[in-house]
Amino acid sequence: MMLEVKKDLPNESCGLISGKENRCLTVWPMQNMEATPYSFAINPDEQELVLSRIHERNETFVGIYHSHPFGKPVPSKDDVTFSVYSEAYYFIASVGGKEEELCCYKINMGKVKHIDIKIV
Repeated sequence: MMLEVKKDLPNESCGLISGKENRCLTVWPMQNMEATPYSFAINPDEQELVLSRIHERNETFVGIYHSHPFGKPVPSKDDVTFSVYSEAYYFIASVGGKEEELCCYKINMGKVKHIDIKIV
C-alpha cells in the first residue's frame, strides 16, 4: 500500500483493502477522481467492480485507504464527514515528509477511534 501511495505523489492516493478475518491481504489501488493533494474521491463504478473482484477471490471488504501526502495520518473533517462504511477500517498513510506513517481508524457517526495495527 505504501508503494501505491508514493506513486500518486503529490496527490492523495486511494483504494480498497480486502482480506480474511480482519487480516489485510490485498490492496486495490483506485484512481483518485479529485486528483489533488487535499482530497480524494473513488469512482462508484470502479468501486463496484473491485468489490465484485474481492468477492470472486473469496475475500471480504476490510477497508479504505487514502493518503495525506504532506500531512499527519489522522482523519480530516472531510474524512469523518464522508465516511459511510461503519464496518470498514480507514487507513491513512503519510509519505511526503521525513517519515512514513500508517494509521488505522474506525469512523462511525462522527466518532473516530484509533485502531492499533500490526504490519507483518
